Amino acid sequence: MKTVLNNKTHIEGILYEHDLELRTSGPNSKNPGTPFITGTISLATDNAITNIVPIHYTYVTATTSKGSVNSTFTLLKNIIDGIYTTYMENGDKAPRLRVDSAIGLNDFYTERNGKTELVSAKRNEGGFIHLCDNNALIEDEKKRDTFECDMIITNCIRIDANEEKNLPEKLVVKGAIFDFKKALLPIEFTAVNSKAMDYFEGLGASSMEPVFTKVWGR
Repeated sequence: MKTVLNNKTHIEGILYEHDLELRTSGPNSKNPGTPFITGTISLATDNAITNIVPIHYTYVTATTSKGSVNSTFTLLKNIIDGIYTTYMENGDKAPRLRVDSAIGLNDFYTERNGKTELVSAKRNEGGFIHLCDNNALIEDEKKRDTFECDMIITNCIRIDANEEKNLPEKLVVKGAIFDFKKALLPIEFTAVNSKAMDYFEGLGASSMEPVFTKVWGR
């Protein structure tokens, strides 16, 4: 097994909206009375402002574990205070941001067909956030919303195109990736490129014979 397991996303875009909140940790927490920021920011990564990518922050404090100023907290606090406004509030005057995050899971229970089921939804979790240099994004839109991670593939399922709903043929790649603690995160990705679909199917991955490899995409 590799000593360093990749799980990273890179998102660049105009600050579209947010629901950030400044809170204080409770008396039963590890560090009672600590101010922290939680919530989600969303970046529009394309020039047409149609591809909206959310990044969730669970617990961001004013200082790092080493006691230095946490620049991510400072920037998020400026968003809360309205120093940096969103596209929904102020149009094109909103700042361009870049975030180096990681894929995480948002686990929650829901009622489906009369049964309570656990849902593990993918999301960008945390990461360093910066203002883009000269308030400009990478020119190539395809490089503004990328991911790369090491994955254990256990199954691939090809799904036929649905002409009525205008949905293309796709391949669901199932397996697991890793978080920064090297804990397994069950996950699935979707491939729509014909060569990519053939490649993943050709690996012959199964739960009995999983395949460990690197995957990437948008």
